[in-house]
Amino acid sequence: MSSPASRRRLNESISALARFTRSRKLDALHAERAGVSLNFPAFSVLGRLVADGPLGVGELGRRSHMAPNALSRQVKVLEDAGYLERRAHPDDGRSWVLAATPDGRAAHRRLREANETMLARQLRDWTDDDMDALAAGLERLVADLRRQ
Repeated sequence: MSSPASRRRLNESISALARFTRSRKLDALHAERAGVSLNFPAFSVLGRLVADGPLGVGELGRRSHMAPNALSRQVKVLEDAGYLERRAHPDDGRSWVLAATPDGRAAHRRLREANETMLARQLRDWTDDDMDALAAGLERLVADLRRQ
């Protein structure tokens, strides 16, 4: 059983990490390194489309874990940038699906590569065991939180 102090420390660490990952400064740094100006939520949505697309908006929202209004904003950002396109749904001509464009795939790859390069430099003193332990702990935390 965990102690209140340990839970508080974990909660504070999660909050700090969330603030950092939502930071406009970090978005700007990624944009500069990759030559692509996208915020983290848009990058995440684009990544879901690159990995799993084309997807309908409802399915994209479920897989992205985003509320409809937040997803709609990110879809508009990506569409305006030419990184995604709307296509007729293959099974239902009355609806549509979203798909990453070739420019969207290239932008996602450049941002992912910039992030990996920055992370490699920042974690250069971490061992594979250190990173694997942290990743396993975070994966467990996310799974447990999603069960709530």
